Amino acid sequence: MAINRRQFLKGTVAIGGVTALGGLLSGCQPADQPASTGSSADASFPKGTVAEDFENSVVELEPITEFIEEKTYDIVVVGAGTAGVPAVCTALEEGATVACLQKESIVVAHGNGSSGPILEESNDIGKLQYKQEWRKTGGYRMNPDLLDLYVEHAGEMIMWMMGKADEVGLPPQASKARTDFDEGSYITVASNFFGPKPINNQDIMTKLAEAAAADGAEFFYSTPAVQLIQADDGSVTGVIGKTNDGYIKFNASKAVIVAAGDYQNNESLVERYSPDVVRFQRKQANKTADGILMNMLAGGRMVPVNHAKTMHDMDAGPMMLTGVPFMALNNQGKRFMNEDIPMESWDLSLQWDADAEDPGRFFRIFDNDFATKYNAKVTPESLENYIPGLKDNPEGVYTSLIDTHRADSLDELAQELGLPADALKESVANWNAFCENGVDEEFGLAKDKLRPIDTPPYWGIRQWIRCSAINAGVVIDGCCRVLDQNNEPIPGLYSVGSGAGNVCGGLEWNLYQGGLCCGSYMTMGRYAAIHALTGDMKPSNPASYDEAKGHWAS
Repeated sequence: MAINRRQFLKGTVAIGGVTALGGLLSGCQPADQPASTGSSADASFPKGTVAEDFENSVVELEPITEFIEEKTYDIVVVGAGTAGVPAVCTALEEGATVACLQKESIVVAHGNGSSGPILEESNDIGKLQYKQEWRKTGGYRMNPDLLDLYVEHAGEMIMWMMGKADEVGLPPQASKARTDFDEGSYITVASNFFGPKPINNQDIMTKLAEAAAADGAEFFYSTPAVQLIQADDGSVTGVIGKTNDGYIKFNASKAVIVAAGDYQNNESLVERYSPDVVRFQRKQANKTADGILMNMLAGGRMVPVNHAKTMHDMDAGPMMLTGVPFMALNNQGKRFMNEDIPMESWDLSLQWDADAEDPGRFFRIFDNDFATKYNAKVTPESLENYIPGLKDNPEGVYTSLIDTHRADSLDELAQELGLPADALKESVANWNAFCENGVDEEFGLAKDKLRPIDTPPYWGIRQWIRCSAINAGVVIDGCCRVLDQNNEPIPGLYSVGSGAGNVCGGLEWNLYQGGLCCGSYMTMGRYAAIHALTGDMKPSNPASYDEAKGHWAS
């Protein structure tokens, strides 16, 4: 369909003097769209957006009508990552032609683990009670449709990924665990772990993308999607990619699946939708809400706040120590919180440090007898892998992120950590007094969590809490179809991954079940492709439970 400027500007005002970044074609906006409240007050944008949202995005507002090339596929996927690559692989398996547009020059995927319930080793009441446990830990804000998608289909995805990983020579560390609730109520959840660090989902998704390309999928790297194509009836029929030589029109006869990531590097959106993140550093780059904005410009809408955010540091020290209530100090060497708080919520206390340039940086102090005192499953010897420069080839870590230090005295530890020595020693003395008296007179840490810091050498972890992901985007249904302002699916448009839906919905991305994040995103990608091609949620060749059992037995 040719779209002229008059059609594009109908119901809106042209944006002058700005390299506009968005993806609106005709028939996308509600008629009663309010004017922007941003600096470009004369422009109209979809509900929930303002001009500033588009300033750092690759998406283009001005209609694109000239192309250096035109291609047609059954499925076009936008984004080659944790959700996008499984969508590509699944589309191939379903017999479809598929293209994938990737803004970056390589596959970009994050995370290590993924999980999913194995229905063959669970029962119906167990599934229901498992969902309720998720609701509790998510502040009762779990999206029921997306939770159902995970519970009903993530297990098949996990088994499918086992087979795919075997094919490309990177089998996961596979495990499973059964949880019993009431008598006769149980669920079994399996996990894939592509590791140890520094191996992660980046490695497996890169291998799967290479294999998919060999099997006929076409990947267009360094080709950002800049605009969706819509027919007069509002259905999405393709996407426009931008190269150094010009624009390519990618027609999609079945669907466009957007898997372009979250909005953590779009400061305008962060300020409005995730203000708690504003002062914290971001762990990812180029996550500028491109897919979210294209979906909204096509008629989609953002999920309601709150938007669950992943604010973790599992790399400066071992993840298994993040749940231990070591004494926590700020940059001045002073305690600032009750340490009985899960890692995923550390940022809620850190944000009140108004004077810190980077509130995500703080310190956790303990002594060499920590394993005995806290019944920790980490030894001082294994902790040495996290000391920068101590070992030539430390195991199971990202060497650029480890930040654990050891010293024979508190003065030396203060120097290692860059803390004021007098403040550190005073904080330790006060802490030890609280331990002796059994009463924390500063923050009320429970008596059974107070352990003295009195056995050298002394340890300190310099933690760095940053935003790894904002787990929310446009509203989707349980089949991953983008929903419009009237809660109706936009034909031909699916969205998956961190920029789609709000499976968690709470303040923080909770860790009741490890692997939900990547597990749900891989499931979204796989089943969006299945639904787009078949109209159902049943793969033509589902993963075999009998074949998967061998992974767990070994």
